Amino acid sequence: MSVLVNNNDLVLLGHGSYPGGQFNMLLPKNIDLYILSPVGYALTTSVAETLIDQIEIKTLTLHHDNGSGNTIIEPPFVIYTGGSYSPDFTLYNLGDLSSWGEVVIGEKENVVTVDNPTLLSDLIKTDSKIQDALRKLGDGEKLKLYWSACVNQVSGNYADLN
Repeated sequence: MSVLVNNNDLVLLGHGSYPGGQFNMLLPKNIDLYILSPVGYALTTSVAETLIDQIEIKTLTLHHDNGSGNTIIEPPFVIYTGGSYSPDFTLYNLGDLSSWGEVVIGEKENVVTVDNPTLLSDLIKTDSKIQDALRKLGDGEKLKLYWSACVNQVSGNYADLN
């Protein structure tokens, strides 16, 4: 499989984290959440930029901190489908990457960022871009959300383009 964002999809961009365990949320039935790398991995800016630029991503390289080498995977690593449980990730502002983000986002209107740490469950309920996209859906259609942030708990593991 591969990943290719279009103008109807939303990219959730920022720093991110997940405390693990049973910290989950129930996705609305009309939203699918795409996670490119396994939980526990950081995501590089090159991957985020490729998503935003709507360039197809066919493979990612997982760099492991345990010295076991690298693993090539086909993204997305997981798709949490509407009506199922997904991790309730936290999205943070871009912070030190704000200047980079402004350039990469440019005039794109399908990128969601935050000013303050925000749980995914709260973001879905309160973000105007997400709410507008949901209103525009036809019967039976789903909004694709692409998590373009880290999902790591510890440093060292990261996903990058080949």
